[in-house]
Amino acid sequence: MWNRKSSVNLSLAVCYAACVVLTAGLFLGPWAVKMWLCIYRGFAEDSAVLLYQQKLFACCFYPCSVFAYVTLYSLFRLLLNIKKDIIFITPNVRYLRRISWCCIAVAVLTLVAGVFYIPYSFVAVAAGFVGLMLRVVKNVMENAVQLKEENELTI
Repeated sequence: MWNRKSSVNLSLAVCYAACVVLTAGLFLGPWAVKMWLCIYRGFAEDSAVLLYQQKLFACCFYPCSVFAYVTLYSLFRLLLNIKKDIIFITPNVRYLRRISWCCIAVAVLTLVAGVFYIPYSFVAVAAGFVGLMLRVVKNVMENAVQLKEENELTI
């Protein structure tokens, strides 16, 4: 039977998997870009376009991966607190704040990269939207924490 604990465990498993995929992308990303451009787009292995795309990938993906690792760590910590039924606490607000700022940072980086390669602009819009949504959730959580603290002081 599917319940809240199963959902949290699934989310933790997805976090682990995302960390593995991100780490693999750090090592295999340049090779994957090269294969994509050579096999599916028909560029020669020594073409200037291929080198340009590989440099653009490196300049965008590697800085974004730092924010992705910070996001995954914060999400992992948040999920562990949720699993322990510790929800309305200040550290969880801090984790949500950190995740939202990481999304906004990725949005800025990919928006700049979108000037050179338009599909990055779509990533920028998506990351910016997720960052904005997380800011709203963070504000709701922050107000809930304040209400909880006020209620604990009430006799």
